[in-house]
Amino acid sequence: MRAAVVGLPASGKTTLFNLLTGSTRDDVGGNGSFSHGNATEMELRMAKVPDGRISFLSDFYKPRKTTYAQIEVSDVPGISPSGNGAGAEMTRFLNYLRTVDAFVYLVRTFQTAQGALPVDYKIDPVDEVETLNLSLVLADMQVVENRVERLKNSRKMSDLEQEELKLLEEAYPHLADGMRLDLLGLTPEQVEMLKGYAFLTLKPVVLVGNLSEDQFLAHDYPGRNAFSDYSKDSNLPVVELSAKIEWEILGLPSEDRSVFVKEYGIEEPAIAQLSRMLYRALGLISFFTVGEDEVKAWSIPQGTSAKKAAGAIHSDIEKGFIRAEVISFEDFKESGSVSAARSKGLYRLEGKDYTVQDGDIITFRFSR
Repeated sequence: MRAAVVGLPASGKTTLFNLLTGSTRDDVGGNGSFSHGNATEMELRMAKVPDGRISFLSDFYKPRKTTYAQIEVSDVPGISPSGNGAGAEMTRFLNYLRTVDAFVYLVRTFQTAQGALPVDYKIDPVDEVETLNLSLVLADMQVVENRVERLKNSRKMSDLEQEELKLLEEAYPHLADGMRLDLLGLTPEQVEMLKGYAFLTLKPVVLVGNLSEDQFLAHDYPGRNAFSDYSKDSNLPVVELSAKIEWEILGLPSEDRSVFVKEYGIEEPAIAQLSRMLYRALGLISFFTVGEDEVKAWSIPQGTSAKKAAGAIHSDIEKGFIRAEVISFEDFKESGSVSAARSKGLYRLEGKDYTVQDGDIITFRFSR
């Protein structure tokens, strides 16, 4: 699963990308918007999803290797607030965005370096989100227009195509009003019907407010209340952080980090919160395999059966699936030991149709 970090030029995208992925490059993703630079300059890296459960299991088993869940993150050129970006370069940019599964909208809450934005540009988090949305809404409108025209020009439509045409005609005025398709109230069946179009405004979004150091310490910034209200009204999760502070802390020797974390009143790096929030937005959960060799988190879509989950490890395990030996992480933790958990009957034998739950610790039994 892949997520893209999008934002206006100089919003701090590259710093956020570096924080998410542990990269140290300063030039990731190019140096301009798609209307000025090269839209194909996309940087892809893996981001670890921090999980205290994996840390606990690693401390318990002391394995030779510990593997956290990961998601792929891309850093893309900035979207110009002027709206400039028509043509082949813009088309390539939008086509790339259709290949990702979720977006991180990064908005700044403070004035950037002179020249990064128009001189009359006013900092407004909600307005920045709307600017980012607008490019995606217009792209989806074009897709709807093209498909509606093709359907209407076809000599004969199937019943399914007639349903599709009706749905697209309902969606168009919604988009024309600047609204995202995920606010249209679509049923799961309707979402499935539109899945093939990879509509940009149906993809999950996590909002990130990038604060200055002073704003972070004050726990306030211009437009904060409006930004919070927008998040709730749009049903979009939001994370507030100072990418500059977290980047500086990350660059310190490990023994010095706790001092600065305490000074800034940081209980947990916001980048860790963002990683988990993005993981959930992608509809992913984790199950764990444990042992002396490795403790590992496996990523699967929510609602996955035990047999399909076995396939995440290896196709041979899925093909030869017999049963799954399962215990929830919480039950394991409360028991204090494997033998205690077994004596309490907390280990369960589940069949192929069992729906794996987030935090399940699983041992698969299979025929070779």
